Amino acid sequence: MISEDHRKNQTGFTGNENESLMNQPESTFTSRDMAIVAVFGALWGLMEVTLGVTLKGLRIPMGGALLTAIAAVIFLTGRYFVRHRGSILMMGAVAAILKIFSIGTVIAGPFLAILLEALFAEIFISLLGVNRLSYLLTPVFLLIYTIIHPFISQGLLFGDDIYTVYLLTFRKMASVLHIGLEHLVWVALIYAGVHAVLGLISGWIAYALPRKVEQELIRSTDKSGIRS
Repeated sequence: MISEDHRKNQTGFTGNENESLMNQPESTFTSRDMAIVAVFGALWGLMEVTLGVTLKGLRIPMGGALLTAIAAVIFLTGRYFVRHRGSILMMGAVAAILKIFSIGTVIAGPFLAILLEALFAEIFISLLGVNRLSYLLTPVFLLIYTIIHPFISQGLLFGDDIYTVYLLTFRKMASVLHIGLEHLVWVALIYAGVHAVLGLISGWIAYALPRKVEQELIRSTDKSGIRS
């Protein structure tokens, strides 16, 4: 039989805990924790740089939502293995810095967008804990926020008059399509629903993936211990 000390040395955690990493207490950051933060933050940043540019260039519908969903899978997976508050913010900082380096200059929009995603996710996980509910709700909120973020940011930049412009635009659209404004509301709700479903899928993957990885690590450690 493989000892618990050997298993912990190989994987960083033991395999006989009922709730796995979910219920482990938080302590100070270790070098292993910082390495995980750096790796997942880099993955997030590289995804933004490569896939983000591709989706933007191809003008794929809901490209921003897709990026947010993938980002959620990355940083929530990293958060599962790093049992510390603030770790998602640290991953977001790494990703944002990589994004700036890829652009070659400091542009506030992309930098702040990544930090905002990290901040909102950090708040949700800190309030709800690391569990299935928080992993499902966090991406849903983030993807819904991608819809309303332009209205909020433009309202801050241009004032309340921009909402009058939006209202006139929506009325014009309804007139051209020969439908009432209430039908546009239903379209908006369906659009938000699609984002919510994508968020649920992202959250489910983010919750299931690290647990599967953990189980495989434990299984491989058991086999290597038996052979030795």
